[in-house]
Amino acid sequence: MTGISLFTLLFATSCLKDEGNYDYVELEDFYVDTVGVRHNFTVKQFESFELTPKLIYEGDKSSLEYKWELYKSEDISIGASSYGTGFAHNYTRDDYPDYTLANTEDLSVVISAVPGSYYLVFTATEPKTGVKAMMDYQLQVEGAIGTGLVVLYQGISGIDIDVVSSPVFNGSLTEATFARHAYSTTNESRPFAGEPRELVAAIYPANSYYYIYLTSTEDAVRLSSIDMSVAEEFEEMFAGKAPEKKDLSHIIVNGTAHFFVNDGVAYKCNYSSALMTPLAMRNGMYEAVATNFTYGGNSVWYDALNRRFLHSMMWSAEIAPIINASGAFDFGNVGKDLIHWSKGYYQGNEYANYCFFKNPTEDGQRYLYVFLADQSSGNSFTAKCAMDISACPEIAMAQSFATGERGPVVFYATEEQVYRMTYNIDEGTSSAESVWLPAAGESITRIELFKNAGINLENSALDKYLLVSTFQEATGKGKIYIIPSDISSGVLESEPAAVYEFDGRIADFDFIAQ
Repeated sequence: MTGISLFTLLFATSCLKDEGNYDYVELEDFYVDTVGVRHNFTVKQFESFELTPKLIYEGDKSSLEYKWELYKSEDISIGASSYGTGFAHNYTRDDYPDYTLANTEDLSVVISAVPGSYYLVFTATEPKTGVKAMMDYQLQVEGAIGTGLVVLYQGISGIDIDVVSSPVFNGSLTEATFARHAYSTTNESRPFAGEPRELVAAIYPANSYYYIYLTSTEDAVRLSSIDMSVAEEFEEMFAGKAPEKKDLSHIIVNGTAHFFVNDGVAYKCNYSSALMTPLAMRNGMYEAVATNFTYGGNSVWYDALNRRFLHSMMWSAEIAPIINASGAFDFGNVGKDLIHWSKGYYQGNEYANYCFFKNPTEDGQRYLYVFLADQSSGNSFTAKCAMDISACPEIAMAQSFATGERGPVVFYATEEQVYRMTYNIDEGTSSAESVWLPAAGESITRIELFKNAGINLENSALDKYLLVSTFQEATGKGKIYIIPSDISSGVLESEPAAVYEFDGRIADFDFIAQ
């Protein structure tokens, strides 16, 4: 109650006739001043937070009783986390009527509440009268990891993850910040074995929050994006009995539909469940090695055993060969080994698939097959080209590829340099030129075009940056170069927008926008 409110109350009651014999206590000015006071604050989970209220009291402040309380102001969905287990998801003031942070006038605490929006309530009480002075603040708790580029690498101590929050991808930032060794810090007793393979950020189908799929040659888990703690072990990710062999080698996320390959078997989880379900084939065998984008929640796969494309409908548990599809090649009899498969560009069609092949017997020949998966049935797909790209320089040495979705842009990289390919799908022609070299002593480990719109940017960052990771054996350090790229031509700018360093050889990276 402010001094003005108290005065009004006393004035109103003084107008009433009351002949009783009472003892009156004269109260001092007692309120929290709000003039020019900041009401909204943001803090990261597990970081320290300090706040001093502008308390007005003419008496002895040491006689007052203080309380700081934190109440949930809205319901949110968050990923599983090893932290904050004492704070139930989506709790409200009624659930925790006395969630006390401190009993001091000045607040200085570590905020461990799960990420979300809160009311932070300060109360000072005069114990003799019970009169209170109160103040509400808005507190936004961000995850310990937050939004950023999640980087998987192998260092001296094994597999680990760093997260870099970059102003290149987040326009609300002014400088880059790092969450170093996020996996090993949170999972100290759970080292990750094998050689690193993939790191994929995915929306959990049922609740629309991020999981991070982490895979190696020997292991696979799902991580919480909140703190990179292990949310689910390999055995917990499957509907029914999990496969005996941990060989999760390919993951594609298409909205809330997730597709996987484990030991040659195709799996999916779709919308209502995060559990992986295997796809079976009638009257035949297959060995899935990769999957990619198609219409809706349907899926298209490559069968390494029979060297052909397969298809599965959204709600079906069956996988079948594609037959009678039209165009430049036979989907049911490709006859080549798949090297790389990613989403690409063809006249604005969002379902253009780019597949790079080699012959079953290595002869240095390379091919680019492009098809449109824009129909619900795989049998209605259209093959646009089966292009021989063997004349492109060092294409047989290429270890990494990047394809654009907003223009006809293709890059490939050897350990020594990045090439940009110029090609014409309709005419079946191609050429390439070297466009980027790493610094002395560095070798290229991976290239990708940035595949996210970014946050708070004037224009979408999708395909706007070529990300090149390098490794220097002598120092044991990895780097990611973020190089501006023209979305329609692939022409690179001469200087990178940023360069970030990591403690090991980089295997993969993805972006999370929490």
